[in-house]
Amino acid sequence: MVSLQFTEDPLENELETEENSRGFANPNYPNQSERPNGGITPNPTENTSGSNWRSELDITIAAIYVEDALHFRNVPFRPDKLSLYQVYQSKAIRYLFVVFPALLLGLALVENPAVKVLEVHWQAIFGLELVCLIACASRVFHLRLCLQRGDFWSDVKNCAIIASIFIMFVDMMVWLGYKIAEDREVIRVSRILRPLLIINFSDNRNLRKLLRNIKKTVVDVLSVLVLIFLFIAIFAMMATKFFERRSLLDPHGDPYLDNFLDSYWNLYVLMTTANSPDVSLPAFRSEQAFFVFFMPFSVITTFVLMNILLAVVYKHYKMHLLEEVKVDVGIIQSNLIKAFSLLKDPNTNHISKNVWLKAYKDFGCPDTLQNLYWDYMVPSEELPGISLQAFFKITDLLSSQIEVVITKKTWLELNIPFIYNSSVSCYLRCAIEHFAFTLIYDVLIVANAIVLSIQNAPAFLEDLFLALFNLEIVLKIYTYGPKKFASTAWNCYDCLVIWSATIFSLVVDAEGLHDTKNEEMSAVFLDMVLTLRVLRLLKLLLSIPQLRLIVSTLMQIIPSMGSYALLLFLFYYSYAILGMELFAGKIINDTVNCGREELNGTDFVAENYCVLSFNNILYSFVLLWTLTLVNQWHILTEGFVAVTSKASRLYFLSFHVLVVLIILNIFLAFVIEAFMMQIELDDDKEEGIDEHLNERGMNARRESHPQNQPVWYRSPSLTHSDKGEGEEDLKKIYIGTTPLDEKLRYKRQKSTKSYNQLLLEMFQEDIQAEETSLTDTGTAGVGVSGVGTSGSGDVEIHRQTSDVRRGSNHTSTVQQRLSSVQEDDPELVETDETPTKDDLSYGSLDMDII
Repeated sequence: MVSLQFTEDPLENELETEENSRGFANPNYPNQSERPNGGITPNPTENTSGSNWRSELDITIAAIYVEDALHFRNVPFRPDKLSLYQVYQSKAIRYLFVVFPALLLGLALVENPAVKVLEVHWQAIFGLELVCLIACASRVFHLRLCLQRGDFWSDVKNCAIIASIFIMFVDMMVWLGYKIAEDREVIRVSRILRPLLIINFSDNRNLRKLLRNIKKTVVDVLSVLVLIFLFIAIFAMMATKFFERRSLLDPHGDPYLDNFLDSYWNLYVLMTTANSPDVSLPAFRSEQAFFVFFMPFSVITTFVLMNILLAVVYKHYKMHLLEEVKVDVGIIQSNLIKAFSLLKDPNTNHISKNVWLKAYKDFGCPDTLQNLYWDYMVPSEELPGISLQAFFKITDLLSSQIEVVITKKTWLELNIPFIYNSSVSCYLRCAIEHFAFTLIYDVLIVANAIVLSIQNAPAFLEDLFLALFNLEIVLKIYTYGPKKFASTAWNCYDCLVIWSATIFSLVVDAEGLHDTKNEEMSAVFLDMVLTLRVLRLLKLLLSIPQLRLIVSTLMQIIPSMGSYALLLFLFYYSYAILGMELFAGKIINDTVNCGREELNGTDFVAENYCVLSFNNILYSFVLLWTLTLVNQWHILTEGFVAVTSKASRLYFLSFHVLVVLIILNIFLAFVIEAFMMQIELDDDKEEGIDEHLNERGMNARRESHPQNQPVWYRSPSLTHSDKGEGEEDLKKIYIGTTPLDEKLRYKRQKSTKSYNQLLLEMFQEDIQAEETSLTDTGTAGVGVSGVGTSGSGDVEIHRQTSDVRRGSNHTSTVQQRLSSVQEDDPELVETDETPTKDDLSYGSLDMDII
């Protein structure tokens, strides 16, 4: 939930009147007749003194601002290009233009060196790549039409996209010339630039945010990295002096640590523990006292410096993320203030009910929820409408997945109520909902797992367990109804596994497959299906509160990891392209010594690593993933060094430093912080829209009766009784745990959090603490708690209204925060002063955060 609080100013009403007299003029259109669509002005015959009149243009622009706030966008679109901008930001177009950069990346599957089964003619590759580049260029051109020329060209990422497309196009033409003239392949380095198109497109702001944070974090941890490399260099010099004259040999018969570069490389690998203890054994065999040399090295580098690196990465990355979240808060507030200024009544400074009824559909509010949203933002009938503070709740409402819950009777209750509501049926359903029923089947799940683990267990036990589990499903469907039963993921899983095993068992018995040549295959499939039932033990384990908390926490943070996964994929792609250009064809699988005599007698051949190569994009990804896991990565490196030169170590060393030491540590820092935050959250705490629904008894998530306790309701029957004709006879009817009433109910789905939503929750307390400090010192501030998320919380803006409205030189905290990241953020455009109301209308924005 979002709320806004202003520090009252005694001159506020006077200033408000002065601004209202100026109107909502766009700086680009000082004359209102020059506004888009010919300058929409109210009809003189209409009542424009109140809040009933708002043009469709005002509502459309306000809806754009609200949508941009939901997606953390702040785009300086041209007011006369609203239709183009709406098309540009539409879901269909955005999803469509995700396809073309993805296809461009996918060309690596069919380009030389191609995956054999996917290899196509080079002319088809050229045509497809040309289409993708044209589509990407059209996307950039579309954005150019929506922005002013200065706003477009001042954005570095737009220039980066255009430069990348131009370089790739020139590279295509050179490649085409060589194919036509000489029919041979050439090095295509421009393929490494393909990930830049995905990173720099405006829809991938999270990726750019991650890259900015990585860049800043690398600068911050550079001192630790230098210290690590310095320690390795010192020990490498010591190792060279110790062993160069001892004429020791490694297990392959090569000189042992006889020069600085080899010593440095082996000690770096030792820091990763990949070659431990192999690298120290020759020295230890020569003299046991050399253990004193290798032990301190491992303690200092592996146990001390590497953990210091993680701590420094965690500290600085969290700090940089906090700055990004502050910018996100500023984006949300900036857009919502602009939207509110377009919709509010100048006389009351509130959005009236009539304007809300016109605008709610444009905001994406369903018809079934528009009254609920209004009641939530206008809790009292005495209020003239939606205030600015209440309007800040709109992002929480629109991002919360709220649905109307209509309690319907089951098919059995509707068609055979005399059976479904009978005494026997009531007691049966009461027993099924009782805790004992769940406990009994938990015991059966454990017993089934034990039977499956016993070799040559009696066959009739499998049939018995199948029958019992089928009975459980039938009883639950009878009690809860098919729709409510299927709404639980575990129930669907039970049906899939149990019914599959049952059907297959019946088919096997009916057709006598055990007597055919398919007996073995049929038995394997049946065993696989039956074994899947063991996963039901997870359901049992989740009944333990601590384990359930951990699993639910993982389910919340896993979706937010998508940005990290995509970023890691793009790094893999770039390194795979570079690796194929450097090492393709150097190692051949299914041949003696991997097709190279240089590898004869090496660990690379002895470990049968010939399949790990750069011969196509799939092999390259597998190899890079193996390098990421670190184990045996030095053997893989030495294999490619043997067929090229020792300079190849730079490729593998850079990959380890960038991906393993930097990116994975940053990812680990994010997981630690997100996990700690989720653990500390109270899932049962209901605030915001949930609290509003609870106060009115409309929250379908809150049961009116204790769990697993049956409810009996005395319902009037229209039958005649001894008390007289027409009197009502009370009939005792069991209705389960759902209260029987006709009141409309709503439910907010517990959806998983996006990356931005999780960040806002992660730094809620940090921003609030900072805002408390700023408020105490009299400085304007912006606070956030759950802004635009499906969670709850409050955002408070404490701002000196007189400073903003008078257009003083005081810079708002939003602008301070935007300026704090301006140096490293090419997407931000500086402003000299706080926007006035004139700047809050018709697309006039002073910052470009796309």
